[in-house]
Amino acid sequence: SPCYEDCARSFANLCSHEDKQVLLYRKGCVKTLVKLSSSKCPHCQRYVAIAMRFIVSSVEVQKSISKHNEFAPFIVLSNSNLLDFVRSSSAVMAAMSVTQSGQSIILKNGGMKSILRLINHLDFFIQREAMRCVANFAGSHRFRQYVVKEGGVETVTVAATTSGGIDVLRDSARAFSSFSIDNATRSIMIAQEVSKVIFKLSKSSDSQTQRFAALALCNICLGTLNQRETVVKQGVLRVLLFLLRYPDVEIERCAALSIAALSLGSIKNKTEIMKHGFIAPLISTTTYPDKTIQRCAVLALNGIALGESTETKIGIYKEDQLSSLIALVKSEDVECIHSGIYILGTLAENMDIRNFFVSSDALHIIVEKLATGSIEVKRAASYLLGLVAECKDYHYLLESASALEQVVAIASLVDEECEECGAFSLALLARNKSFQVKLTNMGAVRPLVSMMARNSASEHYAADALVQISNNRETHVRLAEDGGIQALLKLGQGKVAAGRDDLQDQAKISVGDFAKAVSKQF
Repeated sequence: SPCYEDCARSFANLCSHEDKQVLLYRKGCVKTLVKLSSSKCPHCQRYVAIAMRFIVSSVEVQKSISKHNEFAPFIVLSNSNLLDFVRSSSAVMAAMSVTQSGQSIILKNGGMKSILRLINHLDFFIQREAMRCVANFAGSHRFRQYVVKEGGVETVTVAATTSGGIDVLRDSARAFSSFSIDNATRSIMIAQEVSKVIFKLSKSSDSQTQRFAALALCNICLGTLNQRETVVKQGVLRVLLFLLRYPDVEIERCAALSIAALSLGSIKNKTEIMKHGFIAPLISTTTYPDKTIQRCAVLALNGIALGESTETKIGIYKEDQLSSLIALVKSEDVECIHSGIYILGTLAENMDIRNFFVSSDALHIIVEKLATGSIEVKRAASYLLGLVAECKDYHYLLESASALEQVVAIASLVDEECEECGAFSLALLARNKSFQVKLTNMGAVRPLVSMMARNSASEHYAADALVQISNNRETHVRLAEDGGIQALLKLGQGKVAAGRDDLQDQAKISVGDFAKAVSKQF
């Protein structure tokens, strides 16, 4: 009747005012609108649908609807033959899905099946609102699993494949980026080759869709070793190469992180990454002014370089002769410095690259960062110096770069990794007779004695270094002062697990030489 139509139109006008929505609900507006929805007048039905969309947009009204269990009529309206009611229902559920309380209301009333059904509706508005609702649910760690159990991944995949609407594709990419966080859901996505749908979304003309798709790919690449190798077989590298060169920092960052994840622990993936030509764009990315993308790019390069394969190390080295990596070490960003030194240490495991690094006069930069850097920087730098110390020809370069003092300082730190690298370097340097007195005067004996006394993991290196130092009679006085003689006695008696029988014999000889020298003096 005209009276019902005017009443519905009045509610539509009143509910559009946000400050009146809670008051209208308390006066029974929702119940009245539900009754008016049964009217056969199309104008009345349209006004009712508009009013419902407005009033349920209020969070306070949503909480009240949940408290009084009044959401069921909206589920019924989603099954209506009238397009306006279905639109209104989808918009209401999309609005309520923004908050966790609203999501809880929808689930309690069995609304998830209706939402997933509406995603494939022919009306674009309904499809858009339903997809937005699913994306909101997927973003909640509490309710994400319920969407997956109802077939949400499959439904979103179909919609992303068939729909041409930018809004629908954007929310589908957002849903995928959230689904891919969970390990179980990630395995489902990989098994169903959802990544191929994400590949298409990553090339969308909409920047937000691209970013969500790039994030989804990044999450997918964090799977198990088998999952990562499967994703590579599905063609993810070609897409990542495109994203890595795309002029958007967020997208490039996700692409670099994806490469870092794919390369770890998989020789197959590293080989494919090298074949696709990722080294050049990654090294180029390390020169960007943005520190975040620099960190991600060098992390990817670290992932590629790690391992026993020499091909990956040589490939990175030949690209720009380490200049970009050394430039990272010179920066002021702590994480870039650490990552730069770390990858230089990994590359220096190859003798040819190590020779080039030493000849590039970058050694003094490493020593400087070792002296002033954080504990992570000290660990990476001490490992690199240990590799350099393996070659006796470089010992005098280490001395000229003031590395001897820093090696002693590293060995004195209360850190297991630094201790081990320091003791390893001292054991190598102490074999150089011209360094034995210098190292002793720098205070190298005390940290070595301490490692042996504590049964440290690096005590075998410490024992080796101490025995080498004791072979020089000019060090005996300082050895006695710093407790070195007692440590050698314990080593000779087998009370220190040096791991080598020859060290025990050498310790006995050193103690005997020391005793002879003392007896001559008296």
